[in-house]
Amino acid sequence: MKRSRLVDLLMRPAVAGTMSALILRVLTLASRFLLSLLLARMLTPAEMGEYGLLTAVLAFALLAIGLEFYSYTLREMVPATPERRIRIIVDQIALCIGALLAIGVVVGGATFAGVFPARLAPWFLLLLVTEHVSLEATRILIITSRPVRAYVGVFLRGGIWVYAIALLMFTTPSTRTLETVLAWWALGGVAAVGFSAVSLSDLPWRGLGECRPDWRAIRQGLRTARPFMLTAGGALVISYVDRFVINEFVGRDALGIYTFYSTILIGMLSLGASVSHQFLPKVIAGHAAGAQAYRAALRSFFWSMLALASGAMIFSGLVMRPMLAALGLSVYASSIWVFHAMLPGIFLRMMADVPSYALYAARSDKYLLLCNLGSAVVSTVLNLLLVPRIGIYGAALAGGVASTVLFVSLMALAFRKVSGNGGERSAADAVGLPTDPDMLYP
Repeated sequence: MKRSRLVDLLMRPAVAGTMSALILRVLTLASRFLLSLLLARMLTPAEMGEYGLLTAVLAFALLAIGLEFYSYTLREMVPATPERRIRIIVDQIALCIGALLAIGVVVGGATFAGVFPARLAPWFLLLLVTEHVSLEATRILIITSRPVRAYVGVFLRGGIWVYAIALLMFTTPSTRTLETVLAWWALGGVAAVGFSAVSLSDLPWRGLGECRPDWRAIRQGLRTARPFMLTAGGALVISYVDRFVINEFVGRDALGIYTFYSTILIGMLSLGASVSHQFLPKVIAGHAAGAQAYRAALRSFFWSMLALASGAMIFSGLVMRPMLAALGLSVYASSIWVFHAMLPGIFLRMMADVPSYALYAARSDKYLLLCNLGSAVVSTVLNLLLVPRIGIYGAALAGGVASTVLFVSLMALAFRKVSGNGGERSAADAVGLPTDPDMLYP
């Protein structure tokens, strides 16, 4: 009888959907960890460093091509009819094409000047297109209440190809190249785009040819998205500026070691962000309901995130050294203390989601912008000061200080907002999504 009730519970659409989304998310996050080990095992530290630079540039290019325009379009899509949703997508496509052409010119110029490696430029542009289209399709699937399909797309884009390439590299030594990794990454993006296209086929695409971009709406959307774009840019600077500074002052081999560890830690950030997104609706609803509900939602969020972040830090700190020894990665094991030095900063970045979402639910976008930009400036300045002197340990220290500044400033502002929360909003007052954790790449 008990087993029958359990089966009935698991077969309920809402429970089955949540479990499916969770399993897909775990598999995607696990693939990031596997990818970091795979690259460390199969590529030289210099090639690993080249990969780290490429993915850092890709993250900024994705911000440039998307311009956080989704923060405007998703708010418009929620109450829109299917026909109106197609018109919104047309506006987004027009903006994307313009931004992509501009980025293509920049990449072409950088390649011609010898700043960007010519052999990687085609892969970079292909990845930029597939990643952006699949990422936007994922957001549309989520906003149209198809989260399981959205996470299938995420798994195709960032997960399943890693498992496939791991088997290929172990069985075929000639495939152990950076170009092979990029080719399979692009293939995963193409698969995600194809799956998303099928999933969204119920929209009235036949009227697409009659739609024309609404440039007035696009300009309005860009004004709305501007603070989100600057906030996301600040977050990316904190995550990636150290790679450029290490490459310039220390060298590609050292960057490869640093990229290996930051790949694992960015995966932890994505794990934390996945949990944070589960609490976002509760925090928004709590702010709409009043001060008591707002504090209760944040309290539950804080303790859940504290347990996750603490557990992740302790576990990774204990297993990293024996794991590297077991895999024979002595080059990386010799710099294990860099990883330990990076852990406090990642812990604070994970915990910073709590005050960030508290301010986000209260629509305190200006505070979020100032805190992220301020921390980005701190990170940049400290990296420029410390990395030339003490190498990758300086980058780890700079990241920790910047994360501390971010966490403390957000907590101070959020505490003020929570203490004085008297301006309740209607639950129907739409709030956009915060920066997607999948914008952060290894």
